[in-house]
Parts: sequence; C-alpha cells; structure tokens
Amino acid sequence: MVDGTTSCEHLLPVDDGSVRILCTLENRVGTGFAVVRAYGFDSKGRSLAGWPIDLDRYGADGYFAARVIGSELTVLAWKSLGNEIKQGQPAGNAWIATVAADGTVRAGSKVPYGTNCCTNAFAVGPDGVAYGTTHQFGQSPSAANLSELLAISFAGVRTGFPVAIAGIASVPAFDAAGRLHLTINDGPDQLAATLVLDTAGQMVGGGSGGLGFSATDVCVGIEGSCEVPAAPLVGADGTTFVVGAYFRSTIVAGMSPSGQAMAGWPYRSDAGHQGIGICPAGAVCDGYNFAAPTMGPGNVVYLLHAAASTSAGGRIVAIGPDGRLVAGWPVRLKRAGSEVWSAVLAADGNAYVLAIEPEPNNGHSATILALAPDSTVLYTTTVIDP
Repeated sequence: MVDGTTSCEHLLPVDDGSVRILCTLENRVGTGFAVVRAYGFDSKGRSLAGWPIDLDRYGADGYFAARVIGSELTVLAWKSLGNEIKQGQPAGNAWIATVAADGTVRAGSKVPYGTNCCTNAFAVGPDGVAYGTTHQFGQSPSAANLSELLAISFAGVRTGFPVAIAGIASVPAFDAAGRLHLTINDGPDQLAATLVLDTAGQMVGGGSGGLGFSATDVCVGIEGSCEVPAAPLVGADGTTFVVGAYFRSTIVAGMSPSGQAMAGWPYRSDAGHQGIGICPAGAVCDGYNFAAPTMGPGNVVYLLHAAASTSAGGRIVAIGPDGRLVAGWPVRLKRAGSEVWSAVLAADGNAYVLAIEPEPNNGHSATILALAPDSTVLYTTTVIDP
C-alpha cells in the first residue's frame, strides 16, 4: 500500500520482476515541502525488507530525476536553501543518492544549483550520472539562445562539465552504449536538430541537423516551461526520432544511428496530438499538456492522437522503422470523447494504454488496455469508475 500519497511520479521496473516507486506525500508541517517516499515491492507485490524510505530523513526536500541501475535506485535529490537564499547565491544543493535492494541509502557529494534549474531538466544515465540542461534565452528574435549541459555524479560535478551548447537543448536520452542524445531547437525559426555526446561531454557522430520543423515539448502555453524541446526517442542502437506534436498535425523525423534520415521518414499526419487534462466547463485553463509519444522494441514509435471529431474517440498509432503504419494499427477508442493519455511499452512489445472516457454523470472513468504488438486487445481493466 502507498497510503498518504498525493501522487506517484515514477514507476521503475527491475529485471528481477520487482519495482521501485517514487511518491509524494503531504507537506511536512512547517516546511512547505512534500515528503518524497521511495517504495520497493517484489514480483508478488510485497514490500521489500527495509522499504519504504523517506528521502527527507537524508536531507532531501525532493528529487529531480531517478533511474534503476541493476537493482539499485539512483536518485538526483535536492535540498532548498529556502530563506537562506541571497542575491547571486545558489537556490539549493543537489546530489546523487542511491538505495540498494536491502534499503541501504548512500548520499554523494552535494553540488549547488541555480534558480533556473532543474525540474524536468535532468535524466539519470545508465552510468549513474545525472545529466541536465539549463538555458539562456535570447532577449530578441535575432539574439542567440544558449544552453549548458550539466553532469552530477556521486562524487560531485563531473570533470569536463558544464558543456556549452548553441540553441535550446532538451534533457538527454540514452542509447545502450550510454551516449547522450539531445534535441536542439535553434535559429530564428527554431528548427530542430539532434546532438550526440559521450559521457565525457565530447561530441560524437550521429547528430543530425536540418529536420525542417520545430521540435515540441509535451506542454503548450505554460509560461516558461514549453520553450524547451522534449528529448528524442532513442533506440538501443542509437536510432533516433524527433517529434513535432501539434493540435492539428504531427510530424516525426527518423534518423539512423549515423544521423542520416531513414527511408520512409519523416512521418506526417494531419491528426492532432492528444491533449491531456480536464478543463471544467466555464473554467479558464492556462496550460495544456500533450500525451507523450513513446517507443517500443524494434524501434516502433507510438503516437497518441486526438479524436478526429466530437463523435469519435482518440487513437494510438504504431509506426514501424520503415515509417509506415504497423499492421493492425491504429487502435481507436469507440466512445465519443474518449482519449488516450499515456502508453507504456514492455520488453515483449505489449503496450499498456491509459484511456480516459466521459461518463453520464459528467465524470470520467480510467481504463487500462493491454495491447499485443499486432494491436490485439489482451485485456481491459477499469481502475476509476465514478
């Protein structure tokens, strides 16, 4: 049980069938910060010995990123300086914390971070290092945009970092070799490119420019948070996909591990990408999120599209490495107004999809659909039924 939590942001599987979950609890009295609790469950759903673990006991107010490496949970934790912050001083400290399968916690060296850092800006690589980006936006359309790539290891700031990057860089994604792949928006029209670096911060082959469109994030209209493109989708072999997701169209560029455009790409559709979130009737909703595209085994890209009309439901599309629809796809939701909000791919190619559907009482139900690689529905389970 995960009693007392307000949300669980990360579900991280382990090869032995166990899982690690990071959840947010109610704010600690007098601090203004929520408690982040790490849970560990075995393959039968039983709590592991030594778990759960509250990160605040080890000095953390929260965390920026997490990953399971082997059976060890690796977290980039942070501590705010709060009222201690002074002009020109860091906003807080960040460090790598690890939690072994038996619940043993180790804390690495603390690194100061600034006020323009770091929520959704970091990802933990397979080497246990947290890599992230900060940005300096030009003050006019003709002014240069700049980024810095940061790296925090257990020992502190990684040698050779930060690395300066022209343009606005995404958080990195990683291939099987641990190389960092970033999406870059640059130039007056913010046209997309990709960049590949090794773990020392040196540029290596595989990057690509001239994609011809602006890469998007998973959010729209939220001040200050949507100008940074989303990380590319990267296969184990370095095959890379960059997505431009819009309300009335979708475009995806596909590049080989060497950075060359692959035959059949880009994929283009006049279907709008699915927005997530429910804005009550009569309310003013300032921001909007897109359902994140994802990638499965065999470098198959999954896109979540909005319904084509008010009488239809949303759909999930599978695009093969040749840029064509996979046989049996798309899968369309039958109920008018229904939406696909997220999809997760398992190692066997099965897709687990969260469908949100309107109900007669003005509420919404939530159902998990399990889909085989050929789109066969394996099962459905309604998890919220108002």
